[in-house]
Amino acid sequence: MPAGVPSSVAVDDLVPRSYGELARLCDALISAWPQHARFLRGSFEGYGPAEMAAVEDLARRIGILAGEALADYVASYRWVCAELAKETLFFKKHGRYRLASFAQAEAEVYANPPFMRRYVEGLLLSQLFWRNHSAAFLHFRQDFLPGLPDGYRYLEVGPGHGLFLSLAVESAACAHAEAWDVSDESLRQTAEALARLGARRPASLARRDVLAPPPPGSGAGFDAIVISEVLEHLERPREALAGLRAHLAPGGRMFVNVPVNSPAPDHIYLLPSVAEARALVESAGLEVVSLRAEPLTGYSLERAEREVATITCLMVAR
Repeated sequence: MPAGVPSSVAVDDLVPRSYGELARLCDALISAWPQHARFLRGSFEGYGPAEMAAVEDLARRIGILAGEALADYVASYRWVCAELAKETLFFKKHGRYRLASFAQAEAEVYANPPFMRRYVEGLLLSQLFWRNHSAAFLHFRQDFLPGLPDGYRYLEVGPGHGLFLSLAVESAACAHAEAWDVSDESLRQTAEALARLGARRPASLARRDVLAPPPPGSGAGFDAIVISEVLEHLERPREALAGLRAHLAPGGRMFVNVPVNSPAPDHIYLLPSVAEARALVESAGLEVVSLRAEPLTGYSLERAEREVATITCLMVAR
């Protein structure tokens, strides 16, 4: 711990040392950014032993992916927080996201390798340190996956760091796992992540636009379809959901993770409320069978709604 850092930000005050990997990652962050400790205090409050054990496993996976470059990932996380603060100022002033089209996001973010590298690195740590993100991981792991039938077929759109996909391929009940993305580079990174995480079975990774017409002969066949933190990046999210619905097997379930009021450098589709997030899913011909609303770290749901802060909407639909 750097000289001059008050003892109130010691990791021991945030998480028990028995959660070794979580404590290690918190140590790395607080050592570089002690002012962030107050935020971290709200990231794990209220989690019971089962949730903390799952968060520890999430930290383990993230630690593997960051590897020896953890200090770089911490710096990128701090940079991402600063970029999001800029986007939030614009959002509060104008009541809309700064970007409105995929072409704009492509030009500013996806086609900008230095920006994209730091963005991806920082977002990986956000999966642990942001309460709404870790809650999504817990809900997926503890509630959604255990409810799937033996021999389930799994599809994920936009698998990103592979955290959800790695859980699916590790499940003994999973017979087939597939993932789609529009970017060859993203798929390469997902494949690398799965390899580093020691995935015991392969996943079929395909370059495919969720808005493109289905290839001949394709049809319903997936017992689980996951689209997590993707819809806010699309110009036509309803069409994406409707297209995916056609790929659900009878009795299949879709796990939808989408934020409301979540300004970011590449977010283009604004959902202003939890009710409108639900309406989006239902407009695609899906029935929402469960919905959880997880506010940003440090916020109650009521405060987040009142102050127009980010809320992660976790829906299971059929």
